Amino acid sequence: VRSGTDTVASGDYRNERWYQGSGRIGEKAVESIVIYPPTRGVVSQGDPFEPVRIGLLIDMDLGQLLADTIDPIILAVEDALNEGVYDRPVEILTCDARGLPRENYLKVRKGYRKLVDAGCVVVIGPFISDNSVNLRDTINATGVPCLGWTGTTLFNGEYCFTVANGDIPTEGAMAAAWCFKNDLTKVGFFWEQGSSGDLYADYFRMAARQYDLEIVKEVRLTPNPRNFQRHLETMRDQGAQSIVYMGYGYSTFHFADAFKALNWDPPRFMGTAFMFYSNSNKWAEGLEGWHGVDQLGEDGANPNYEAMLERFEARFGRVSRNVVVALSYDTARAAVHGIANARIAVPEEVKTGLEKIKWMPCTNGGPGCYITFAEYDHRGYKGDFLTIRELRGGELHFRGYHRPAWPSNTRSPLLKQSGD
Repeated sequence: VRSGTDTVASGDYRNERWYQGSGRIGEKAVESIVIYPPTRGVVSQGDPFEPVRIGLLIDMDLGQLLADTIDPIILAVEDALNEGVYDRPVEILTCDARGLPRENYLKVRKGYRKLVDAGCVVVIGPFISDNSVNLRDTINATGVPCLGWTGTTLFNGEYCFTVANGDIPTEGAMAAAWCFKNDLTKVGFFWEQGSSGDLYADYFRMAARQYDLEIVKEVRLTPNPRNFQRHLETMRDQGAQSIVYMGYGYSTFHFADAFKALNWDPPRFMGTAFMFYSNSNKWAEGLEGWHGVDQLGEDGANPNYEAMLERFEARFGRVSRNVVVALSYDTARAAVHGIANARIAVPEEVKTGLEKIKWMPCTNGGPGCYITFAEYDHRGYKGDFLTIRELRGGELHFRGYHRPAWPSNTRSPLLKQSGD
């Protein structure tokens, strides 16, 4: 296929800025894509080999990102087959099964089982934490390994793996460290009800205590939050120097409206929902002014990322530099290498094959980012896979990696302070 979606037929790609998704809202996936290895004239004896199936579970509305999700998966499998990592055909089978938090929990369970019943030996997705927790027991019961994108630590078990789009407990600590580093000692804190709400809240509070930050007001957001402007006005009046938000990201439009109405532009930090800037052009507008947890490394610093983008443009005839392209590529690489490491193409052996992956090069994160799994370690990304960026003036700016340091490094009473 030329591409993983029907957008290629019209060429109607929509990214207005480099970090936004390339596809069009409402585009449709090609349900089945078969990729054949280069045989170089070698013909096998007997019947041809049937493709080994990788499932792709779409559990959320991806906006303009469907093409940027599927096309890197195609490229990753093609790259692996061209390198000789595996020499059987591979089929990418996609199932649209959008579930929590906006739709019914059962849809995503049925979608996963559909891919299992179709013979997939590994599944990419789900992407959302709520669906990951919802699917956890189903995944472990079916015995088909899953490579999720969730950052929650509640997604665990023998068959649950992550090439994580974030790290929820760490995101709270990153927010507190960012406030401390920037001398923002009084904070207004919003967190969102859901499967990971308490993880966000508990870890931010714990880190705030460590850094001696004062939370002047804390607000728990519900699925349809109200009174944004009033809460923000109270925080401002109580001396909040910054705002921290940890949640799904659906509230960012409300924040934007309230900040505008208050004529207030405080320093503000959010978790990985910040990366919704890629979802649609409108969403990016709603994130103006925020710092947030990202996974794109420093511009030009990761040679694996730059080389992948060169191949991506040559393969698909377009440029798309957002984080989802890198995340999809890394996840699909893990999937196909897990299959290649397996003794035979059955889910139980692919699970063992994934656990054999060590120091796999990554296109996401900094040059020191890599994927490693082990028998009791199914969280793949290691090293510089979390970064901080700011969306300001319509431009996405790199603001550093998350490399925490002890406060005592600079503030210990053992050190002679200036002016002493």
